[in-house]
Amino acid sequence: MFFLIDEKYSLTYEEILQHVNTADFYTDCYIYPNLKSFFLNWIFALANDRHIALMDSDISQKEIDSNELTINQLVKIDQTKKIGSVEDLVDCINNSLSEITLFTSGTTGFTRKFTHPLKNLIRKINISEERKNDVWGFAFNPTHVAGVQVFFQAILNQNLLVNVFMLPKDFVIDAIKTYKITNLSSTPTFYRLLFPLKESFESVKKITIGGEKSDAHLISEVVKAFPSARINNVYGSTETGPLFSSQNDEFVVQEKHIGLIKVVEDELYIHKDLFGKNSQLNLIDDFYPTGDLIEWLDDAQRRFRFVSRKNELINVGGYKVNPYEVEDELTQHPKIRNVRVFGKANAVLGNVICCDVELHPGEELKEEEIRFYLNGKIQNFKIPRKVTFVDKIELTRTGKKKIS
Repeated sequence: MFFLIDEKYSLTYEEILQHVNTADFYTDCYIYPNLKSFFLNWIFALANDRHIALMDSDISQKEIDSNELTINQLVKIDQTKKIGSVEDLVDCINNSLSEITLFTSGTTGFTRKFTHPLKNLIRKINISEERKNDVWGFAFNPTHVAGVQVFFQAILNQNLLVNVFMLPKDFVIDAIKTYKITNLSSTPTFYRLLFPLKESFESVKKITIGGEKSDAHLISEVVKAFPSARINNVYGSTETGPLFSSQNDEFVVQEKHIGLIKVVEDELYIHKDLFGKNSQLNLIDDFYPTGDLIEWLDDAQRRFRFVSRKNELINVGGYKVNPYEVEDELTQHPKIRNVRVFGKANAVLGNVICCDVELHPGEELKEEEIRFYLNGKIQNFKIPRKVTFVDKIELTRTGKKKIS
């Protein structure tokens, strides 16, 4: 019974069990060289109630020193648990006393660590006989909270994971067909890079979108590509774990979060009680300003929509430009595969709007055609003044578009 399929290797549940029962050493702070060894070390830790820190392979020495980490140090364990079956292993993980330290992706300028008791990370995992036949497309960074959620959903239901993270479009499509993937969970950027599709995929029963702002157009494209799938658009973070979910781009503050969520000048604030353990939060009256800007749609029903990141708004001659609005329009152009909108300093206006454009293979487009396409769709000051055609939009370690 396979747990992991990757383009270079595979891992069975039986191999995991053997590793847990025979390993002499364990790494408390682990940078993964590949998914196979990463999962083996992590599962060993969970089975033996050990704390583990999950780190990206490109973590810097400065980040290591500032967080007082010892990397890939082998620690002797005199007595490890002996587990008789895969079912016993799953039960052991489900009841583990482990704590897990995750690191933010550094989009706010520096990396912070947050430690979560395992029970907090798995409390919303759906474990049932109905889930036993799920096949997951693993399309998130495994060291970040969304990847952690997929990992637990899969292993606690003894599912198969098929690694498609940061892999080419053709490989992803072939994997969906070959392994009859039922569940896909990734960023809006991942799904945008799959389109356009020449066919739809009936095997996929659930689609989760998270990690970046989504939009109604993208969700409608996802519905067409995966007609049998239930759509789940989620908002969460390394700091809090998953907080909101929706089947479209509108979210609702649940009753249990009343008093723990507030909005100040359109910015989402989250109470410290919803966070993992951390001493580096800059709180205002026990609330953390997330930097996420929202638009209230209905006060009585507590419905809202995410608009932008506060630090990503671009000041153009006194006007604020939301780069996501421009990107949403451009990604609807049939020749455009991906786009990144950003500001460039200008002595007169403060900034001018620029964009990098990645076209679908074989397509051609001119700069003036892009401006003509946007004319009438958005206000004139939001239309990019400089357009650069690039071979590929660079992505971050989490699979999101990299911000300059």
